[in-house]
Amino acid sequence: MNHWQLTSKTKQGRSRRGGFTVWETAVIVGLLIALAFLTVSGTATDQRRLTVTRLEVVADALTKYALDNNGYFPTAKQGLAALLECPTTPPVPRNWRGPYLDDPKVIKDAWGRAFLYTTPGLGDPPQPYDLKSLGADGAEGGEGPDADLSYWDRTTLLP
Repeated sequence: MNHWQLTSKTKQGRSRRGGFTVWETAVIVGLLIALAFLTVSGTATDQRRLTVTRLEVVADALTKYALDNNGYFPTAKQGLAALLECPTTPPVPRNWRGPYLDDPKVIKDAWGRAFLYTTPGLGDPPQPYDLKSLGADGAEGGEGPDADLSYWDRTTLLP
């Protein structure tokens, strides 16, 4: 027996080589596949929660950007990419201290679509910017998992 093979004595005193049986291996592989599927697919509620978290992270990064740049937010043309790299389109921020986000995926919702960002905001009362996701269906409006999520409308951010 080499050092890579383990043996153990069963209750009947017979040797048994260590490791997994075919059935044990099949069960483990099945569990790993199920776990991977659940992680990738996620529920609609999980996707909405992830999107809300990302909206909040982006809003925080926008606040930091504005604090560094005399209260100015990125223009709509510069977009949320200004949180990842210093904009080169005017007005170029003089005090850019980013990147304000570590991961480019954060400027997208859980369905992989870029957040809608406009400045100034159009809400009532007007905000410095609007930041939203169009929900699971990617279309304006909708209900349930398809409902839009807007950073300034806290009622849309509830599960």
